[in-house]
Amino acid sequence: MQKNELSTVVSVRKVQKYHSGDILKAVEEIYAAAGGPDPKGKRVLLKPNILADLAPEKAVTTHPEVFRACALYFQSRGATVLAGDSPALHASGFKAKICGIGPVCEELGIEWVDFTEDPIHRNGFKFARILDEVDMVISLPKLKTHELAYFTGATKNLFGLIPGLSKALLHAKYPNRNAFSAMIVDVMEAIKPTFAIMDAIIGMEGAGPQNGQPKHIGLMLGSCNLIALDIVASQIVGYNPMDIPMLSHAVNQDVQLSDINDIFIEGGTIKDWRVKNFKRIPIDRRYNLAFMGVRYAKIRRRFDRRPIFDHDKCILCQKCVQICKAEALQVKDGKIHIHDPNCIRCYCCHEVCPVNAIEIKRKVFE
Repeated sequence: MQKNELSTVVSVRKVQKYHSGDILKAVEEIYAAAGGPDPKGKRVLLKPNILADLAPEKAVTTHPEVFRACALYFQSRGATVLAGDSPALHASGFKAKICGIGPVCEELGIEWVDFTEDPIHRNGFKFARILDEVDMVISLPKLKTHELAYFTGATKNLFGLIPGLSKALLHAKYPNRNAFSAMIVDVMEAIKPTFAIMDAIIGMEGAGPQNGQPKHIGLMLGSCNLIALDIVASQIVGYNPMDIPMLSHAVNQDVQLSDINDIFIEGGTIKDWRVKNFKRIPIDRRYNLAFMGVRYAKIRRRFDRRPIFDHDKCILCQKCVQICKAEALQVKDGKIHIHDPNCIRCYCCHEVCPVNAIEIKRKVFE
């Protein structure tokens, strides 16, 4: 293999359980096979996926054993390792304790970075200042479904480098699936990540990224090319990657990849790993109609999948109200009410609900 071909290599290893030795071996093999650059003497930021600080068995976050193995690997190669993330409702001083990543940082002497402190601006986005202070950014995603993006992995994980509620403001600024997905690709280009190592030992299916169900997949994946990695991972769980706007936009714009056939999969084939009966977010094609150059926005909106509240489950924590920058939600008579004309269908409310009291579905016919 020529050196310039390494950028399209996605390396995959079978790892059935969160056993530290097996994971570390996989990380070593993946990084070498996919052409990861020498980290010796570099300051390396590990960016796990911590949507919310929840227990590892819920499969919402990157598993702490995957994080530990990656940290040990880069430390053993002579790097100075730092770590951080910014959940959706992240306040200053956040520590990733419940998910287990914070304690691993303490154990290994890794600095946990507060992304809210003195953020920087780059390419029109507000980012954590640490981006200007490290040499390498390593994305450590969890393979999950996502109500808005359909699929979330290495690329979408970088959105967490935008601190706190600034992410919600971007949802309001880019208020539909295609615009939001293109923005995520722009975020990745601004960050210029070095590598990604995906935790797909246990992923999430169904109503992700927080309220789906854990699904055993038994894999770890890695690549210098985050778009290629996400394309392979999405195929493993049964998606056509070109149905995922984030990935199709990147390929169509020649971002990291211009042809999915250029991807070289090291370690096996999609057929070897494909997951049966994986519950995916349905691709919405039914109401994308146009007539005489006028798009039927009102008709499409009537049939959109939207947030539906289960008031019996709701604990009135009001996290959904806090994150909704479209001001579509309010508390009235002891219940959360949605003003549908204001709702931009970003599904942030569903994403942050801690008790799965919000379901995304079509109100008409269902």
